[in-house]
Amino acid sequence: MIAGDNHLLRPAYLEVDLDAIAHNVRNIKRKLGQDVELMAIVKADGYGHGAYTVARAALKNGAGSLGVAILEEGIQLRQQGIKAPIANLYPEPPERAAKVVEYDLEQVVTDAKLVRYLSREAKRQKKRCAVYIEIDTGMGRYGVPPNRTLELVRKIKRSPNLYLKGILSQFSTADQKKKDFVYEQLGIFTQTLDRLQASYNHIPVRSIANSGAVLDVPASYFNQVRVGFLLYGLYPSSETSESVRVKPAMNLKSRVLFVKEVGKGASISYGRTYIARRKTKIATIPLGYADGYSRSLSNRGEVLIRGKRAKVVGRVCMDAFMVDVTRIPRVEVGDEVVLMGKQGKDEITAHDLGRWTNTFAYEVVSRMGKRLPTVYVQRSKRG
Repeated sequence: MIAGDNHLLRPAYLEVDLDAIAHNVRNIKRKLGQDVELMAIVKADGYGHGAYTVARAALKNGAGSLGVAILEEGIQLRQQGIKAPIANLYPEPPERAAKVVEYDLEQVVTDAKLVRYLSREAKRQKKRCAVYIEIDTGMGRYGVPPNRTLELVRKIKRSPNLYLKGILSQFSTADQKKKDFVYEQLGIFTQTLDRLQASYNHIPVRSIANSGAVLDVPASYFNQVRVGFLLYGLYPSSETSESVRVKPAMNLKSRVLFVKEVGKGASISYGRTYIARRKTKIATIPLGYADGYSRSLSNRGEVLIRGKRAKVVGRVCMDAFMVDVTRIPRVEVGDEVVLMGKQGKDEITAHDLGRWTNTFAYEVVSRMGKRLPTVYVQRSKRG
């Protein structure tokens, strides 16, 4: 939904700034230079921002390809008309190989069995299927041991309906200030590439850098980087530099739906975890943990109303929560509430929400519930 006057819009919604996405992609590309491809990671519905809409904006502004985490995400983008290369970055069970080939996805492989199934399906469908090999350089999640990579490369090279698009790996600590393990992983990756290069003259794509590495480890760029969080205007952690200027694209907004005054001793919400110590003005906000606003924000979170902070009081419910607006003058039904984003001179960030809930910003933005409508804001034609 593009922003506009819609009085029927639910009074709780995500606002995604497509101009911010465009700005971020252009600035990342400027940092990388022309010889390094930017793969825009749009898994988890574009980290909650909307995969299809973000994909279009990213491709328009300099991204060369897209990355997803599961087969269904890639299929959905193809069905929505995306023609650009889409890499499925996590291994799939072999029985799903037919759909990988059918929808022209580029598949990460980590074992010979998936290679065999992809080769058989590509032959049956009279296609060539692109594959990436993932090397485990220390992440410990998926990947071929470095000393077995050459063996898997040979299997792929012997399969006429497959072609090896690239070799990739994943940093595990690039968002941390101390980079010792980053450079250890980078050394393993480089040595493995050198051994492969000695046997096979050309490895088209070499990719290990993520958002943290884009900011702080230029030696890891090779000829492709895979960027997710930074794309959406969020720095991976407080320990990375801010060497690329980005703007947060997601705002979480609502409106005051009910206001009342309660006396000293009144309780608010389930479990009576908040008891008013004085006469208190309470505003009710119409969204809750079913929308991704965590129950852990009970008696901890803050929102912005009329440019000032109001504290969450009582437990966050499934569909609503309450805030103390006693010290904010003239709060009334219909006032804008910003749960994440800027209002006036103040801002609540995804990192703030992560800190208040003992998690991190990645989880905050990607868990926003499907019940929330998304409003896309775009002012410039370039975005």
